[in-house]
Amino acid sequence: MTTKNFFVSGTCLKQGMMAIAIVLSSISFTACSDDDDKNAPETEVTAKTVTFEAQSYTEWTYFSFAKGDFVTVDQENYASDMNWDIAFLRFNIRTNGGESGKGQGAVLDTKETDLNKVTSIPSTGFITDSKISVMASGGMPPKYVETAGSPVFKVGENQGWAFYNYMASTWSYNNNVFIVRTADGLYAKLIMKSFLNDEDKSGHITFEYVYPFK
Repeated sequence: MTTKNFFVSGTCLKQGMMAIAIVLSSISFTACSDDDDKNAPETEVTAKTVTFEAQSYTEWTYFSFAKGDFVTVDQENYASDMNWDIAFLRFNIRTNGGESGKGQGAVLDTKETDLNKVTSIPSTGFITDSKISVMASGGMPPKYVETAGSPVFKVGENQGWAFYNYMASTWSYNNNVFIVRTADGLYAKLIMKSFLNDEDKSGHITFEYVYPFK
């Protein structure tokens, strides 16, 4: 009788030890999994390329980084619209902030020419939109009007993102990486690649961007 009771007690003891081992193993596995998640590298966001027509001298084209597409915006009431982040009028660009909108939009020129080398967001240096002068038509002599736009992107000699050589009738680009603060305060990084299509016709923009950029 005593031997039987001892056998039953020993069996219970073994079962208890096994249960404890299983629980400890489960806890250890969970801890390792949590550590693996913390140490896992962040997923790299693939750059996207956008090409579109921007020949109009009067109608801006509006783009949302969150949607990854162009959006419809009232040309007269764009400044009160929070659905867009960046807009284009030929080679002129505006962001949704400052003179151009009620959002948090602004832009910074990193001077770097490789998207992959821009890995952090500076805490200062972002410039909001102000008043810029744009061509009102393609006639000669050209007429200019004042409107809201980004002075950082503004095309001109040794500034902006592109330069037109009137003597040679050629476009060139600095391929600088710009960091754009969006209307809602997030960030995208982009390179303005071209103002020409495959037939070298102007008014066709190509840009490459990464969003979200953190």
